[in-house]
Amino acid sequence: MKFIEDLLEKLSLFIQNNMWFAPLSAVLLPFVEALIPSLPLTLLIGFNLSIMASAFGNLQGTILTIVLSTLGSFLGMFLVFLLIRATLAPSFARKVEANKYGKMFLDVVRGPNLIPILMVMSNPFLPSSVLNYALSLTRTKTAKYLFLTITSRLIIVLFLVFLGSIFDIQSHPLNILWLFLAYLGIFAIWYVYYHHIRNKQDQ
Repeated sequence: MKFIEDLLEKLSLFIQNNMWFAPLSAVLLPFVEALIPSLPLTLLIGFNLSIMASAFGNLQGTILTIVLSTLGSFLGMFLVFLLIRATLAPSFARKVEANKYGKMFLDVVRGPNLIPILMVMSNPFLPSSVLNYALSLTRTKTAKYLFLTITSRLIIVLFLVFLGSIFDIQSHPLNILWLFLAYLGIFAIWYVYYHHIRNKQDQ
């Protein structure tokens, strides 16, 4: 984490002298995070928000952060998806099919209900790149993959931008605990609502 923080500090100094690089940085950082599981997306989005707000003002900077960060994250994940599909997918998919738990995951992915998959992919505290690798190894149709990826990336970025701003993660990294609790609260509300609707439909 210290190495990443030092790197972001140097990048911040570079952008201050080269403001044209700010939008490109907002795309590149989430793009790289989609390729490398160990990078903290929360910290990167917080950095993007800080830089873009300084460059373009709070409102425009926030909007640009959401759009550009979502774009960068999606492009990185889609690149991995295409590479895996072109190289590893056929042989790995057969191995997943033969595994009991792998088969269970495939059944969920192939099912008509996208909510469980979307909820997992929209969790900002799970390594999105790892989830992307797993999903890429399945035979999910490209259109379904695009919907899940774009939607989940947008949800995560919106969540991190707005709640990250409230809890000021950039200045106080420990506030990520409050962010995590906020996510659990939102998930609990959705879970109760979802099962309430299902119970009403079954009656």
